[in-house]
Amino acid sequence: MANPEELRREDQKLPRARRKYPQSRVTQALILLIIVIVVAWLLSLL
Repeated sequence: MANPEELRREDQKLPRARRKYPQSRVTQALILLIIVIVVAWLLSLL
């Protein structure tokens, strides 16, 4: 999984207009990870 520093460096290459806040992408990745963990946990309970 890409680490925040790499994402930040990639964002710096983009022109200002297209640049996203690195934090939002990191947060998205974390939320996705949590969802996957929860789904896996629920499936393991079945």
